[in-house]
Amino acid sequence: MKDISLKYLKLVSILIFLGISNCMMVEDMISKNDAQSQIYFAANFKAKECNTPIPEPQLLVFSDQYKRNLDLCTIAITKMDCPFDGYPIICMGIYTNKETPSIPWYLNFKELTKTKFK
Repeated sequence: MKDISLKYLKLVSILIFLGISNCMMVEDMISKNDAQSQIYFAANFKAKECNTPIPEPQLLVFSDQYKRNLDLCTIAITKMDCPFDGYPIICMGIYTNKETPSIPWYLNFKELTKTKFK
């Protein structure tokens, strides 16, 4: 009887562990090569739209990126006003090791695209 309850306890423990590990949030990460391509294509699109070259130095991606950081950066690039002479400050998120938090409701995303770094 003791062996059966011990086996049952082990089985229940394993099932609980598997259930908890499946519920953990998996962060969406984009490989550095894919992230670099997405940023390049967003910058290339904006440069053509504004009839300007891509600003130098170009944004370089050194590691895998959080999908949210990359999405915010590429969307901000494509929403910028011309002339395209710098990158939106929200793109600094690709150089952090954290996912960019939610943008507060009182901040206008379009306003974030106006603050640039060169």
